[in-house]
Amino acid sequence: MSSIQADTDTDLIQQLELQIRNLLSKDELLADVPSYATVEELEALLSIEKGQAYNISIERQPLPSIDIIVRQSSTVRDIKRMIKLHVNRQSMRKQISWRYIWRSHCLEFQGTKLLNDDAVVSQLGIKQHSVLKFARLPHEKGQHRKAWKHRP
Repeated sequence: MSSIQADTDTDLIQQLELQIRNLLSKDELLADVPSYATVEELEALLSIEKGQAYNISIERQPLPSIDIIVRQSSTVRDIKRMIKLHVNRQSMRKQISWRYIWRSHCLEFQGTKLLNDDAVVSQLGIKQHSVLKFARLPHEKGQHRKAWKHRP
């Protein structure tokens, strides 16, 4: 492919993306659709309209809260994955160690720590506009966590 053809293709893609953003922002039904939405995010928005999903907030003091869409059949693991996706999109410059975050913190709903990653959202009592919070992982007194392996 020649460089002229590549430039033309890039210009065409940019024009198409601009038109999509303009259409989405002008239509009141589509205003909440992100311009770079994944297929999964679009399906989640449709699920909310059908009543099969919830819009929930994740409070992470002192940082701003995160609004995500979860299906009734989603698990805590799915919520963690959506948080990771959302945060990574916002802070592309910073590298976050999610392994460290989930080893030291968990999600909390109405004072209950969500320690089971396979727990289903609808069985936990999470509903539309529920608020989850980040909380330190609990450990029993006298119990030590396994030491992390440090690379030399």
